[in-house]
Amino acid sequence: MSDVRGDIRFAWRSLRREPGFLAVVLATIALGVGTTTAMFTVVNGVLLRPLAYPNPAALNLLEIRGGDGGRYPLPDADFLALRAASPQFEHTAVFTGTSFSFTGSGTPEIIRGAWVSGEFFAALGLQPDRGRFLTNQDDTPGAPDLIVVSRRFWTQKLGGDPSIVGRTIRLDDRACTVIGVAPPEVTLPESDVDIWRNLAAGPPSRRGPFYLTGLVRLGPGTTIASARTPLDQVARALVRQYGGPADWRFELRPLAEATVGDARTPLYLLMGAVSLLLLIAVANVANLILARASSRQRELAVRAALGASRGRIAAQLLTEAALIGAVGGAIGLAIATWLTRAIVALAERDIPRPADVHMDVTVLLFAAGVSAVATLLFGVAPALHGHGDRLADPLREGARAGTGRARRRLQRTFVVVEIALALVLSVGAGLLVRSLLRLQQVDPGFHARQVVTFRLDLPTARYPEDPSVFNFFERLVPVLEAVPGVRSAAYGLSLPPDQLMMTDNFTVEGKVFAPNESAPVAPLVMVSGGYFRTLGVPLLGGRVFDQRDRTDSEKVVVISRSLADRYYPNGDAIGRQLKLGGPERPKGPWMRIVGIVGDVRFDGLAADAGPAFYIPFSQVIWRSEYFVVQTAVDPASIVPALRKAVWSLDPNLPVARVRTADQLLSAATAAPRFRTLVLAGFGALGLLLAIVGVYGVMSYAVSLRMHEMGVRSALGARRGDLFRLVLADAGMLTAIGICLGLAGAWWGARAARSVLFGVAPDDPVTLAIAAAVLIATALLASWIPARRAARVSPL
Repeated sequence: MSDVRGDIRFAWRSLRREPGFLAVVLATIALGVGTTTAMFTVVNGVLLRPLAYPNPAALNLLEIRGGDGGRYPLPDADFLALRAASPQFEHTAVFTGTSFSFTGSGTPEIIRGAWVSGEFFAALGLQPDRGRFLTNQDDTPGAPDLIVVSRRFWTQKLGGDPSIVGRTIRLDDRACTVIGVAPPEVTLPESDVDIWRNLAAGPPSRRGPFYLTGLVRLGPGTTIASARTPLDQVARALVRQYGGPADWRFELRPLAEATVGDARTPLYLLMGAVSLLLLIAVANVANLILARASSRQRELAVRAALGASRGRIAAQLLTEAALIGAVGGAIGLAIATWLTRAIVALAERDIPRPADVHMDVTVLLFAAGVSAVATLLFGVAPALHGHGDRLADPLREGARAGTGRARRRLQRTFVVVEIALALVLSVGAGLLVRSLLRLQQVDPGFHARQVVTFRLDLPTARYPEDPSVFNFFERLVPVLEAVPGVRSAAYGLSLPPDQLMMTDNFTVEGKVFAPNESAPVAPLVMVSGGYFRTLGVPLLGGRVFDQRDRTDSEKVVVISRSLADRYYPNGDAIGRQLKLGGPERPKGPWMRIVGIVGDVRFDGLAADAGPAFYIPFSQVIWRSEYFVVQTAVDPASIVPALRKAVWSLDPNLPVARVRTADQLLSAATAAPRFRTLVLAGFGALGLLLAIVGVYGVMSYAVSLRMHEMGVRSALGARRGDLFRLVLADAGMLTAIGICLGLAGAWWGARAARSVLFGVAPDDPVTLAIAAAVLIATALLASWIPARRAARVSPL
């Protein structure tokens, strides 16, 4: 132990004498460990940490899987049949996300919520913080309006009232009784849901509408595979009772998998990228320590002459490396804490389970392990360098300071590895940058400039009948258009580019379905007549909705260009008929096609702008609508006036989700923008570390070859010859690294194919640009050492 303490004290004194070297290696290790730990914290919280429910492996989502591979929500009929005939499930529940108008506590607000059936909380297996949860008796027709609130809503909106159980609050202008407070672990359907209201599901007359997500807890000994047969029996019974496609079946999806969704591949991609960055940092530090060890040859020779064994000297060098690794790891942990918070703040809405992303024992152990492995990687080579009888060579008279071929080969190998890894990171960042640029260039199908949007939800208590809903929306349009700076106003159920509220299947005129064939599905949007004009959606044929389209008039529909081209290829769509539903709704009313409009993307910019159809709001009334307002001024500047216009008709109506169309487009690219920003940052750090590595090795190589350069100069070599000699050496290392890096980038890009848009994994432009940038920066890093070699004096 005394030897260890002595080694630590000596190592610290030795490192303090070279503050520049110490600062560089600590910063390099801290960046490598910090970025890797921060990314692992995110991966651990999102992908590795179990869900905060008892036995989370037994929780599954239940959906309909169509014969075309599409997933569809459940209707009431399916839920009731499954609950009655699925003894293999310990609990069967359904839920659907929604929002509630909360009044009676100052300014009207929209609160994120959910309709849930009685066994929803029982399926999750949690206990309430206060009161009780819903039961099966609470979701029967005629049950009173009951709600469970989140702890956040209870403390922030209800003042933490200790007598909250039994208190009534007004949601959608109805008195709802609070029966319990949910713990923060309840994050379904989303983490920002604050109210769960009982859903009353009565015996349905048909199999629809499709709007529910099933939640089941498997019973003891039951697996997804063993539940397959009973689920198929229920599916066949529903087809016999209600009709419809015979190829529909029920599918179970583990809740953990569904919660992560599409985030798994991007997160593992970023984790792989930051691991490459760590390797670059380790190689860089190893090179710096090797160079420092060469400058300490005389010191090590004196220690050997005084009796130090090779093992004792190696132990001293390893102690110095361990001290660097420990201090650098501690600084890296502080960087990781800050960086994790920054990542969560930057992408809180783009990564699932943000509340679970935090430091814990697993993360601390990971950071310690990374620091230890990094220490071994950059500390072993210098510690093992040297051969016993050569340690005294620097003390011999006339001996020149130098280095062995083995050490020089090792240093050059580290440089090649750094360049190769930096190229892999640069290619990945380049592909994501080009993919993001392609995504931002996608035509969303509407004009986003000078458009502001907001959402209104009319409560049933004040607007009980469809005519009252329609009359309010129709009265509001001219009030909004009377606001100074407003050009036009309209409303619709969904908003582009990704606020899609409803899809439905449809049947075109003359179509006969095969026994197992499903009807096609497309976005269904109820809109007012000015919707297309306000959003700048072009009218390609026929007309849009107007005063002729009333409740008692002929049912009409406007279709998108993709739907017209696909199902009416002869160009005769206008005047033909289309109806909602497929074989399962044989009595659905036919609608006459009166117009064709341009394609609009409702399901994200990366999704195809496929078929869509629009129904006049006057013929299908919906209580929740998005308003779109086109302005002649900055749209954000007139938001207060728009709120006053709404409240002039109903002062208790919340104006929610106020955003400009530009903000909607920006939000639609938030997730790929986050991936690109993070990976581009890693790529820039990797490139910087590679430049430092090339510069350090070439500077050191030139310092060792000064005698050789002087001899060459004395024998007639010109400055340009010496300059090109050094650059050629650097160019050879760079070329080898580029070749290895291109092979790694080719493999890595294919693994990341799913996160690219409009760019091939082997895109030659990206590969060429990344390689050219790395070659240029490597040669630039060699420029100063080459100039120093060219100016050497023969004397």
